[in-house]
Amino acid sequence: MSLTDYQDRITRLQKGLGQAFADDPFILNIPGKSIALKVDPYYYIAIEPSFTSSLSEWSAMLKNNVRDTLVRTGNVVTSADSRNPLIRLPLEWGGRRYNMSVCFVESDFIDQALKIYGGVREDIGLSEMRIPSSQRERLDDFFGERTLLQSVAFND
Repeated sequence: MSLTDYQDRITRLQKGLGQAFADDPFILNIPGKSIALKVDPYYYIAIEPSFTSSLSEWSAMLKNNVRDTLVRTGNVVTSADSRNPLIRLPLEWGGRRYNMSVCFVESDFIDQALKIYGGVREDIGLSEMRIPSSQRERLDDFFGERTLLQSVAFND
């Protein structure tokens, strides 16, 4: 029985993501087109199952291993009581509301991938997508002890 090398997996995931971004920058930060959108300095909202499926393809890793790696390394927020990273949320952009299955990914994970493997020199900035402020309390509970979403993530 061998130990899983999570650092190697993270490197594979970041390399795949960075190279995919270099090929197609629309994969991030464009509401309605992207698999992940930066909502505050600390987190991206990743659209599921598209995010996991895309990372799986780009890193040549099984989907279950992608999610397991992100959860075990703390690169995604999980529910304090169930360790489940998925949450269904309404998201708003362009004057419309969409109900979607998402997870919250640490911005360091994605930003490092872009800088190391995607040729990005500066921060890509925040997306235009926002979370209705009516979801703030629910998300604070979901995040538990982790750094909470900043006000900029919400429509106030």
